[in-house]
Amino acid sequence: MEKLFLLISCLLMFTHQFCSEAATSNPEYPYSFMTADAQKAASRSYDYIVVGGGTAGCPLAATLSQHYSVLVLERGDSPYGIPDVEDFRGSPTTNPNVAQGFVSEDGVQLVRARVLGGGSAINGGVYSRASTEYIRKIKWDEKLVYESYEWVERLNAFQQYKLSTWNSATKDGLLQAGVLPYNGHTFDHLVGTKISGSIFDENGKRHTAADLLQYANPENIVVLLNATASRILFSFGSGKPKASGGVEFRSNNDGLIYQISLNQLSINSEVILSAGSIGSTQLLLLSGIGPKRQLKEMNIPALLDSPFVGKQVQDNPSAAFTIVSSKPLEDSYSQLAGILDNSQNYIESGSLVQRNNGTNTQYLGVLDIKLAFPLSRGDLWLKSVDPRDNPYVRYNYYSHSLDLQRCVKGIKVMVNLSMSSSIQEFAFTDSGNSKTLQFLGRALPKNQSNDDALAKLCKEALGTFNHYHGGCQAGLVVNERYLVKGVDNLRVVDGSIYKDSPGTNPQATTMMLGRYMGIHILQERTIS
Repeated sequence: MEKLFLLISCLLMFTHQFCSEAATSNPEYPYSFMTADAQKAASRSYDYIVVGGGTAGCPLAATLSQHYSVLVLERGDSPYGIPDVEDFRGSPTTNPNVAQGFVSEDGVQLVRARVLGGGSAINGGVYSRASTEYIRKIKWDEKLVYESYEWVERLNAFQQYKLSTWNSATKDGLLQAGVLPYNGHTFDHLVGTKISGSIFDENGKRHTAADLLQYANPENIVVLLNATASRILFSFGSGKPKASGGVEFRSNNDGLIYQISLNQLSINSEVILSAGSIGSTQLLLLSGIGPKRQLKEMNIPALLDSPFVGKQVQDNPSAAFTIVSSKPLEDSYSQLAGILDNSQNYIESGSLVQRNNGTNTQYLGVLDIKLAFPLSRGDLWLKSVDPRDNPYVRYNYYSHSLDLQRCVKGIKVMVNLSMSSSIQEFAFTDSGNSKTLQFLGRALPKNQSNDDALAKLCKEALGTFNHYHGGCQAGLVVNERYLVKGVDNLRVVDGSIYKDSPGTNPQATTMMLGRYMGIHILQERTIS
């Protein structure tokens, strides 16, 4: 299908300057408008420069390209042709070509995407919309939200009609543990137990946000890969600073620094940051927008003292428990979700086959719990002025006492789940005919009466789904249209604007957000 799309695109646009290059020089660049040629991409100006070809950036750029010229600057390479990305059995988070690891100041090992498609290229694949309550609270246009979800879902969302052995047992176990009602197959966020959507299709192939570039107008878009943005370029007149100078970036291929310009003939041209909670926040700071004291410490001239840049960052704490199964299991990704009745904890599951030394095989079932709306918040600040370096990030997990109380409640449900007859089917039977679940590493307790012990378990089992958000939060750093306060022609469209992470997993809503804001921006230009 990708080859067919490329062929059609090239035939329709034989004059497009990137078509022959993409078709002949790199078979992993399936779109005519994808390139790694920084000099050629920087030789012209654009109506929109989208920094970050990730979960929001790809659908945003595809939408804007229907009427205006767009450049996408992506620091990573193509996700196509990489088994770790495309196959659900791959390990994208451990592949340094597509993911960049770092350790938070809390001491938690984390990872961020470095590939076209962003987080959708390295995550667990769950596709779940935000709740109606979330959409109304954020004051989005509900009709356009659902139209935008459907736009994404035509290419990137799949119902999972065949459950793995472990996911099927977990579904039954959740119902036995009282996580009700049963909502069946749905993309919607509903309290109870449901079979979620996935960006993995029925063959186990991942469909990233990069697939949404199929919607783009190839004549109006260039996707430049291996290009790391280093700062936004501003012009200064009688009013506020304007991001009309475009963006400075470094080509990862030749190591040279380039500047790419916005269309000077249009007053509506914009730089749009879609590099994620970490990347977009980091780029604002590198460009002189942030807390003045921090900028001074890094010898960065302060363009705008914006005290909330890098503030209110969050990551949802989680805890995973691995059960060694007494019965054979297959490799499987997360296919379902248990959303507790207070919507503060979400339970997911998956399984894997682990072969040790090629002979000893272990079948492992994993149960995960995620705290949905943590009250604990942290900070992000620069480690260096090199945009390739990860900044410092501290999430302050469980620093708010209520977060720990909610985790304890969630662990109690997990204990009930582990004791359900469906999960007990995978226990080992000893000589006395007594069944015992065997855990690999940290175990769930049988006794759930000691809250202090459960709180300690929450901290000891602290993990993450890498669902970072905040840093450029709406109302603090950007306005209701996600334009950066205090400057012109600069907008942020990604998870950094969220106050809370949407849905059981945020990628569906973040892809929707790219489309949603693309439509809004087009409407703004029509009105103006």
